[in-house]
Amino acid sequence: MDDVTQVNLEIKDKSKKESRPGSESKTPLAFHFDSSMMVWLIPLLLVVALTTNIIALKLPFLEIKMFPHDPEAYSIPHTVTLMWVKMKLYWVAILIAGFSLVFPFVKLLSLFSLWYLPMRVSTRGRGLRILGSLGRWSLLDVFVALVLIVLAHEQGSLLVTDVRPGLYLFLVAILLAMSTGEFMAVLHEKTESHPKLSTTKARRPSIGSGWRRLAVPALLLGSLASLLVAVELPFLKITAWYLTDNSYSILETIATLWTTGEPIFAVIVAVGLVVMPLAKLLVIFATWSIGRSPYRFRIATLRIRIVSQWSMIDVFGLAIGLFLLEGSGMVPVKGEVGAWALLVAIILNAVLAWTAGSLLTARLKGLEEEASSNR
Repeated sequence: MDDVTQVNLEIKDKSKKESRPGSESKTPLAFHFDSSMMVWLIPLLLVVALTTNIIALKLPFLEIKMFPHDPEAYSIPHTVTLMWVKMKLYWVAILIAGFSLVFPFVKLLSLFSLWYLPMRVSTRGRGLRILGSLGRWSLLDVFVALVLIVLAHEQGSLLVTDVRPGLYLFLVAILLAMSTGEFMAVLHEKTESHPKLSTTKARRPSIGSGWRRLAVPALLLGSLASLLVAVELPFLKITAWYLTDNSYSILETIATLWTTGEPIFAVIVAVGLVVMPLAKLLVIFATWSIGRSPYRFRIATLRIRIVSQWSMIDVFGLAIGLFLLEGSGMVPVKGEVGAWALLVAIILNAVLAWTAGSLLTARLKGLEEEASSNR
């Protein structure tokens, strides 16, 4: 047994002695696991994500050629400088810089801290939840670039886009950081001590929930309907007289990316804008409607949180808004009805997640207190 594993096992034994089921140890603890593989696997994933992110920011993301101008390569730092200095879109520059330049490094450094520094279990859990909920926003500039790639389709030599290595590397870095954070959240869940709830009678979360008993099903139906409309209807249309006046929906965006030789981005859009939003609604519906043992509530809430963090319709909605501002000078476009349907879907999904999440959390807390009092 190596020294690192021995230390982790000693910390784990200490946590068991100092904490009772349903209560949190007052002594700050480091992450600890039964498998020594985790000692080096998580830090290795974080180092790879950090290195990839640094390299990606030094490389161009996209090369754009608009007739009669020469091709110009864009990177995230270049885009931020362009927004701030030339176009005077200060808040757009701040958003892109914050989400795509600053936050990825803040998240990785925070994950390193949550992994190595001793802290209370609740503090670590809160930090992982916050980082997880914000991680997908780092893909904001990626979605803006994908919208431009789709709009350039079938425009001939008038508008040509060429994906450069920086975009692929940045996508890998962000997805790796998100995956590692989710992995840490699952591992963290195993370190928490909870009262045994398996003997408690199975219930539906909606029982005794007041006005939210009807609000959650209504929000589920509204979210599903608006999402299906947003996926099907076009969200942008080219208005320039010298370009083909194509309009694109989310489904057409996926098909265009696939046919133009960008299957990786097509899959990312399909998963983030169609599969995961539908999966989120399905998981909430299953948790809400099917009676299950209360000890499974915590697993259910974890699943809802993970699926929500990979549902990216809100990030895509902001990307469309930014493109209408920053991209209109390059490719004149106007918003279509699909953009409004997407906005409705984003709002309803946010309200649904807050309503169902707060109720599930309150019910779980009540069940844990009930189980603790019966011990």
